[in-house]
Amino acid sequence: MRTLSKRIRLLVVGTTAALFAYAAYSNRSIDVLSVHVGKPYEEVVRDSTFSVHAKTAVYPSEPPHPSSTWISSPVVIRFDDPQHGFILPPTKFGAVTYNKSKVATVTTSPMLETLAFEDLLPLLDKMQIMLKAAGWTPRDASSNDWLETTNEADRNALQSKLFDQVVIVMLLIPHKYSLALNVKCYARCNERDPKTAKYLIDVSVGSDYYSE
Repeated sequence: MRTLSKRIRLLVVGTTAALFAYAAYSNRSIDVLSVHVGKPYEEVVRDSTFSVHAKTAVYPSEPPHPSSTWISSPVVIRFDDPQHGFILPPTKFGAVTYNKSKVATVTTSPMLETLAFEDLLPLLDKMQIMLKAAGWTPRDASSNDWLETTNEADRNALQSKLFDQVVIVMLLIPHKYSLALNVKCYARCNERDPKTAKYLIDVSVGSDYYSE
């Protein structure tokens, strides 16, 4: 079973603390959307500086109820579970869906633009470190482990694979949450040129339907 390298494990605590401090400081002027799966809609409104009401589509039932909240301008998404929470880098794309007026899913690309592969790697590493520190674990570490990027061979293998397919790491908080970390080539992929291709990371969070 492949695991994050010892060097990365030693950096987990310090790097995660730095990420949270950086997000709190550098994004003071950026709205925050505070959510977690199962959180009531009115609490999302209360805890967020993002204009949740204004950006939410309402299902015209009787009584009306929230259907989905849409992000189209820079915002920081804070997954505010007290034990397994995390803060994502700023995004300008995302959606929150609701079931019975509670958060059902959160989907976003935690970046403001597509990135070259060499710029994507630090973001990917930081996100894996942050999620690991918050207690998220691979659904099946034997076939779906954390992505290794610590040496040139691993990085080259990942980049080559991304020209052909989306790479997914499925993470769980067993019996509570699931999170799909999707890494994909997004633009100029058919050229298969590492210097021109652009990449995205997508994050999708929902309930854990996998654990028995």
